[in-house]
Amino acid sequence: MRPTKADQVDIEERRAALIRLRREKPKKRFDSPEVLALGYTSSQAASKDFYRTLEARRKDLNIQVTEYREEQNEILDSLLEKHLPTALEGDIKASELCLKLLERQSKLNGWEQAFKAELSGPGGGPVPLSSVGVAQLRDLIRIAGDPDPDEEDEAQGDDEEDPDGDDNT
Repeated sequence: MRPTKADQVDIEERRAALIRLRREKPKKRFDSPEVLALGYTSSQAASKDFYRTLEARRKDLNIQVTEYREEQNEILDSLLEKHLPTALEGDIKASELCLKLLERQSKLNGWEQAFKAELSGPGGGPVPLSSVGVAQLRDLIRIAGDPDPDEEDEAQGDDEEDPDGDDNT
């Protein structure tokens, strides 16, 4: 049998009170007298209801975020439709606006994450960056591993021509 509207209100009030108790410092345990006084028959029932409520709230929040994202995308698309032709004709202000709109849309949808790359040094740590000499550069390559182990070290062969065409001696 489905709960009546009055029962639903009571359930929501009990769940809100349970969440308030769990947020207190120190956190109230599910088997505490205060939690059981809310009408739960056991600590397991309170725990199950608590986690079920949190999951429902998370789903509601995800739905709201998705709706917001869709609404914002519609607005950005309509602005782009209006200003993109002018930007493509060479209007600098319209071009700057379109670029900002595209950047905003990229952030909104998380598309920029696809273009980010992580650089890491030895053992997954940070890459040490500073001005270094040739010896230090060779040490860094040795630590990181030679990207082309089967090719000879070009730095040892001085007979190659300078690609820029100017002699730096």
